[in-house]
Amino acid sequence: MSETPITRRASYGPSSPEVGSRGANTRSKIVEVSLDLFAEVGFFNTSVDAIAKSANISRATLYQYFPGKDEIFLELLDECGRALFRVARRIGPLGPTDVGFDNLNWWLGEWSWVFEKYSTMFVQWTGVASSDTAVRPEISRFLGGYNQRLADRIKSSNVEGLDSMAAAMTITALVHRMNLFIHTDRAYGRDIQSIVDAMSVYLQLFLFPETPGSVLSSLPLRTAGKSFIEVPVPPSTDGLTIDDRISGLSKRAVNTVRTLVEAGAVQFRQKGYHRTSVDDIVEEAGFARGTFYKYFSEKQDLLVALSTEAVASTVDHAERIRHIDPTSTDETELREWLVSFAEFSSHYSGSIDAWAEKSIGDNIVSELGAYGQSVMDDALLSVLTSRQRDYPFDPEVSAMIFRAIIARVPQASQELPEPLSRDESIDLLVACIQRGFFRHAK
Repeated sequence: MSETPITRRASYGPSSPEVGSRGANTRSKIVEVSLDLFAEVGFFNTSVDAIAKSANISRATLYQYFPGKDEIFLELLDECGRALFRVARRIGPLGPTDVGFDNLNWWLGEWSWVFEKYSTMFVQWTGVASSDTAVRPEISRFLGGYNQRLADRIKSSNVEGLDSMAAAMTITALVHRMNLFIHTDRAYGRDIQSIVDAMSVYLQLFLFPETPGSVLSSLPLRTAGKSFIEVPVPPSTDGLTIDDRISGLSKRAVNTVRTLVEAGAVQFRQKGYHRTSVDDIVEEAGFARGTFYKYFSEKQDLLVALSTEAVASTVDHAERIRHIDPTSTDETELREWLVSFAEFSSHYSGSIDAWAEKSIGDNIVSELGAYGQSVMDDALLSVLTSRQRDYPFDPEVSAMIFRAIIARVPQASQELPEPLSRDESIDLLVACIQRGFFRHAK
């Protein structure tokens, strides 16, 4: 083998004068097939070799245009980000008026159109952003800029009782999560327009709880949702729960299993399921690889164990919220529940994110996720339907909105330039619930 080092030429960027028309076509083809592969098998399961093969080029040729698949993802992210900014620039004046509500509804519809066009990117965005890739800082940078633009619009609209940046973060988090539900088949078959219309009503009241019912009835909204959630039969988890796995083990072995489970939860949360290896888990736990394989057949087996535990906690939280009145002047119970749910969501966030993945390879994970989601939505729907309303209201979609808020906003509040404290985050959640669902503002 030659001792002469191999020198890779600088990559051809989109504006490179050297790329030429042929090169531009090649670059475009790489991006196009990458998007298809990300949709088919997911970002983490897509290799550079697979991209090169699909584009009918060599691996070396691909590297002349992109250093790796992270950079391809970033180019796609930049493209859909520019589309979102174009929509944001066209937001009209907001307010508790017919015109303000119409502008909000239009904007959410345009946002969902962009999301649908780039659905693959936004669906993959969640998993990629939660892992330790070069993409995560760029996603954070984009969200910071986008939230600032929304915050400026909110501030100019004289919204009262809300910090403009916190409100913008909440809107971005909610809209992204609801669109994610649509494009990962977790919206109970509801169409985009019905979800846009329900979000319009919610966000109008979140920003302007004083909005008259006549304003909310001024548009032909599609809000005829069901007042119940069909909860599927849970999958059998015999022998898969953590309690089943530790039954009959010595006290030392029980502690080992629980340490491995906790290490898995930590690593899945910090790096995402796909970026976490068995080596990462055993290093976190302080054990050897052999110890892991003594109790779990593979990483996915640990994910199943964590998922059974997460669903059990979901069912417990669902039962508790059924007995809480969010409009009570004594907010103690609601706040305690929100703190508990935020801690639960944070602890199991890596496992919960994996529930929506279509490339996990184990149906029981997605089935557990669908069951847990439905149980929670049914409980939240019962809370929401305890009050009569004089404006268009979609109970089914509103329950999804409720879950999206309590699951995502606490996480998003920590991604702000100045992260919210726990008490500030809970204050924001209470405002989200009381203002948006019950038109109550302090």
